[in-house]
Formats: sequence, C-alpha cells, structure tokens
Amino acid sequence: MDHLESDSESRIDWFLQQTIGKPMGSLACLIPPVYRAYARVLNPATSPAGRRLRWSQLAGDRIEVDGATQWSEIVAACGPDPNQVYEPQNGSVDSVVAERLVSRLSKGAKPSPECLFLVWEGYGDLNSQVRTSPVIVNGLGRGLHVFRGPLELALESIEDRPGGSLPVNWLPLDGAWCVANDIHARSVFIGGSSSLIGGILGDPDLEAYYIRPNHALVSED
Repeated sequence: MDHLESDSESRIDWFLQQTIGKPMGSLACLIPPVYRAYARVLNPATSPAGRRLRWSQLAGDRIEVDGATQWSEIVAACGPDPNQVYEPQNGSVDSVVAERLVSRLSKGAKPSPECLFLVWEGYGDLNSQVRTSPVIVNGLGRGLHVFRGPLELALESIEDRPGGSLPVNWLPLDGAWCVANDIHARSVFIGGSSSLIGGILGDPDLEAYYIRPNHALVSED
C-alpha cells in the first residue's frame, strides 16, 4: 500500500484478514469478529429547531426499538411529519454522537489514540487529504480511502465544505475497538471490550443498543 506507515499497514492487513471472506451481509464484513461485545448507536432525527430526537421517543409504544430497527420501520409505524421531524443523517455520524463516542473511546488520554479512518471512494466532494490517500477493498467489496490521524479527526469533515459528512469507519492502531458501518449509514456499529460497550450503552446522550456478533447488515438508505 502506497503512502502508509508500517504500523498503519500492519493494522490494515490485520483488519482485512479478519473481515474479508466472512459471510456477506454479516457484521464481521465490517468489524473484526474478535471483540467481547458490540453495540449499534443510532443517529438521531432532528426538529426544525435543531433538537435531537431519539427513535424510541418518536416510536412511543407503537414499535419497540432495538439494535435491528431501521428508520423505515419508524416511518411506517409512526408516520412522523417530515416538516416537524427531519430524518437521521445518512452516510455520516451525527456530530453530537461522534463527540460522545470520541470522549468514550479516548478515555481522556493525552495524546489521544492514533487511528485509521476509512472512507468510501465514491462519495462526492472529498477533501484532498481523503481523496489522495491509499485505497483498500473491504469485506463488502467497497473501495475505501485510508488515512491516519488522532482520534479527534473523527470530528472533522471529509468533504471540502464546512459541516460536511464525518468518517463512519474508525480503527485505532492498537485495534482495541472498531467503529464502522456501510456507505448509507444512519448508525454506527462498535466492537470493543465489555466495559467500553457497557459505557456506551449506558451513556444518556447516546441511543445505543446491544447487538450480537452475528448481527445481519441491511441497507440503511
């Protein structure tokens, strides 16, 4: 791989060995199946005033929201007014969700963990840092740019415009955890230690649900 440092290349090689050849449509195509626990964190819907709305808040008692629930199910069951409820962000991590995850994953460490970020090559308006970085092919057959930086880079736009999409796939150089989803994501999956996932599930600022290692992937578009 061109332009990757040796430790970055070693971690990517490990990642590909762990995820390529796994059953298509399985979580293991995105996240190495080596972690003790897994969670799915949902991007919130928003109000016209910018208030973030949980899927479970919108669902009420009409549908039980869990780690497999899709936004289309919320729409079908609850019919939220599109003028009052804006659908969750697609193809990015919500900025507040990203901030909370960065806080959880860094554990206050200084400096923060060095990470690899993987971004689909098919997105438009990618900034030059992303656009000129090396490309790998993941377990779902997607071409992904790979670039390196501190964990806080997860909070910076991958596009040439301020406030653009954030990276969806994050992997620290030590492989202690992994954040990932496919290209049309309204959520992210996380694999890590039991204590890390427990903290994410209990975070009042995140709508997070436990999922099993054999969780099936479906399109979130």
